[in-house]
Amino acid sequence: MNAPNSPAALTRSVAESIARRIARHLADQKIPARSLASVVNLVENDETEEALDDLAHVIAYFRISIHRTEYDQLVAAAQQLDAMDSLTNLKVEQFVTEQT
Repeated sequence: MNAPNSPAALTRSVAESIARRIARHLADQKIPARSLASVVNLVENDETEEALDDLAHVIAYFRISIHRTEYDQLVAAAQQLDAMDSLTNLKVEQFVTEQT
């Protein structure tokens, strides 16, 4: 089991949070949900850096809004992994919205 603030736990938490929102509000959009499940699968297979990169790609490709707290979790994970380029190259910050 990963520590609550480990990169794996943070990445998984954000992927699951986004997946819950999609399931609740965008039930007809199965592709992002499957892509997010793949991110969780990568975390479970101890491939956290790849999971973080894939999650950034999913957010950017599907233009998924993310909450500030989720973005902060991704930044914390990326900093621990020395992988901030996963977020900055795709300009993930542009998808941050205030939580509603």
